[in-house]
This record gives sequence, C-alpha cells and structure tokens, in this order.
Amino acid sequence: MPPRIMHIIGMLTAVALVAACFMPWVHYNSINVTFTGFHVTKFAGGVYYGKAGAVITPLAIIILILMLVPKIWAKRVNLLLAGLLFAYCIRTYILFTGSLFEGEVEKLAGIYLVTVFSFILLLSAVFPKIEEKASAENQD
Repeated sequence: MPPRIMHIIGMLTAVALVAACFMPWVHYNSINVTFTGFHVTKFAGGVYYGKAGAVITPLAIIILILMLVPKIWAKRVNLLLAGLLFAYCIRTYILFTGSLFEGEVEKLAGIYLVTVFSFILLLSAVFPKIEEKASAENQD
C-alpha cells in the first residue's frame, strides 16, 4: 500500500479507536455489569475497572496530531506512542477478558475493535507518509 493510503487509514483508525472506547467491551455474568472504556466501577477490594479509555483516548489523539506534522521527529515519536498504545491495548484485553471460571466473561465487540484498531494504528506509524524534497544536487 502506498504511504498516503496508510496515512489516511491511520487517521481514520485513530478516530475509530476513540469511538470504540465508548462501545461495550465485556459483560461479567457473575456481577451483571457491562464495562466500556469509560465505565468506572469501584469494587470492594478498592480496585477500579473501566479507566482504560482515559489512557487510550489521549494517546490516540496525540498520535493523530503527530500524523499531521510533516517532521521526521514527529514520525519517530508517533512510532513510539503507537507501540505503547498497542501494548496497553493488549494489556487491557488480557485484564478485561481474564477470568477464573468458564462462561463468566462475555467478550463484546468493543474489546476486539480496540485491539485491532491499535494494531492498525501501529502499522500506519511503521509506514509513515514522508514528503521527499527534491534537492538541487539530484537535478544535475
């Protein structure tokens, strides 16, 4: 794929990733609660679940902004942030879908979309759109 197409796909994926944080991710049958990226619930042990969207959304927005900056340092920072975002989304998938008992957690579309979109965002950061400038030396 040409870098321009990957650039457009990356920008659309960043917006879709933010939207996927608002979708239902998992449903826990034992407590009858459905989690999204922003549904925060405090449990008796003091553990909060549902704050993953608060990390994913700013990272996706920063990646989107850096895709628009035509500097090489922005592309390198973008690659680093996309790698961190993908790793965080994999961690979120494992955390939200892990259970001790079979059938306790029902995985919904949002958790899959967050993982897939973060991977596509990483691919678009690996193949950035870089405008080449024609130098006077090459025109001889």
